[in-house]
Amino acid sequence: MRHASPGKPKDPFSLALDTLRVRLGGGRLILGEPLTITDLAQELGLSATPVREALSRLAGEGLIEDRRGRGYFAKRLDVADLVELYGLRRLYLVEAAADASLDDLAAILREIGSGQSGLAPAQQAYERLVAGAGNRVLMDACRIVFERLIGATRAEAALFDATAEWAELAEAMARGASVLVEVIVRHHRGRQGRAGEIVRAMRAYSNISSL
Repeated sequence: MRHASPGKPKDPFSLALDTLRVRLGGGRLILGEPLTITDLAQELGLSATPVREALSRLAGEGLIEDRRGRGYFAKRLDVADLVELYGLRRLYLVEAAADASLDDLAAILREIGSGQSGLAPAQQAYERLVAGAGNRVLMDACRIVFERLIGATRAEAALFDATAEWAELAEAMARGASVLVEVIVRHHRGRQGRAGEIVRAMRAYSNISSL
């Protein structure tokens, strides 16, 4: 995602797009709720055109739904969707593991530590891994999958030991690509096996965020 340079005001389209991405990632757009262009434009202090263009972009990336004739809606993930998305992310990460400099990444992860706020530590490790592969096409594809899974990633905190997974990933990176692939596959199969629980946690989180 491109950002405006420091000190330079964002154009209306970029402002609308970035704000909506943040809301999607933060659970502020409830699963399945309608995204009304006029209401969003009023909230953001923008005209309807940049908001409509931003929603169209997000729909094209699969982050929201464009229900023809009915408007845009926050995307509702079911168990089957989540299983498939985790499977796709696993494939991308295995590909990244073949090209990234794992020794450098392991050192970076140990330096950062697992006490940071925001996204789950494992998600940050995955983003570092993909960036380290140096494949821009892979990075773009992963970014979309990461964004589609961001609600699930936040919900995972109630079901998985984030600190232990972070440590396991860092250790695997230090031991080599084959070990890292085993860990990635195990982590993702664990999530696929508990996709129903993750979906329920996502819905609970989105309901709390709307209060």
